[in-house]
Amino acid sequence: MPTITAEARAKINLWLTVGEKRPDGYHDIETVMRQVSLCDLVSVTRRPDHGEDRLIEVHCSDPGIPADRRNIVWKCAEAFFDAYGIRAYNIYIDIEKHIPQAAGLAGGSADGAAALRLLNQLFRADASLEFLCSVGAKVGADIPFCLTGGMQLCRGKGERMTPVTVSPSVARPAPIDSCAALIVKSPALSVSTGEAYRMLDEIPPSPADAELRRTGLNMLLGELRDGRIPRTLYNDFERTAPREVFPVKDRLLSLGAVSVLMSGSGPSVYGLFEGLRDAEDARDALAAEGVDCFAVRLL
Repeated sequence: MPTITAEARAKINLWLTVGEKRPDGYHDIETVMRQVSLCDLVSVTRRPDHGEDRLIEVHCSDPGIPADRRNIVWKCAEAFFDAYGIRAYNIYIDIEKHIPQAAGLAGGSADGAAALRLLNQLFRADASLEFLCSVGAKVGADIPFCLTGGMQLCRGKGERMTPVTVSPSVARPAPIDSCAALIVKSPALSVSTGEAYRMLDEIPPSPADAELRRTGLNMLLGELRDGRIPRTLYNDFERTAPREVFPVKDRLLSLGAVSVLMSGSGPSVYGLFEGLRDAEDARDALAAEGVDCFAVRLL
């Protein structure tokens, strides 16, 4: 029984603004996402079928995550088989979790994307990245990014992506090439993405937020293309964030972070540091205070 494994990498949002709700239930967004080295491990085993089997079994090392049809990996597997007209299958999917759940880090979407890549290999479907993204987008808005990786400006519900790269004229290594992030998530907090969007619909941006929404994205993209560690970070969801988020941001700044932001719908907060050693030193300081966090490379 062949088994193959892939890393499922988390993401952080450097920018995230939320527009109107769409007829399909999603919201139009504008976001810059970047993958980081924090990852789950997803393994898929293709077991013998008998020509009529349609069996999916999911196991997760985190008992708090459902291992049935509610799991995004299960949904991605069913979407893959439907897209290819595969009528017989018997697979076992194992998820070794390291990315905190309900944290704004796309842990579930990353797992789903990894499952799609592995199923494409195991069933020799030879699907293009574009096709896998179209399958994944039916399951979750972040899955196309998790399949593509890197740093992308994402629009629509997140599926329309444009790569963001450092200008070739910038001398290397650019500061952003050695930039690292320290991610903190309070284990006592979790945020439902659906509830976060509902709350955001009810709270208009302040005049200061509205001005930054209007001008800030171009400033951020300029910083990134110039190879600088970005300072122009913004996330609409901070308008509805739990109050516990903001002391974490202040603490990261006090430990030397260049800039800080909540990722996704939260409640994870990250700080950008000039290098991995700086991020690890800050991690050790927080660990001494009883705070769990992850020092990660930007990919």
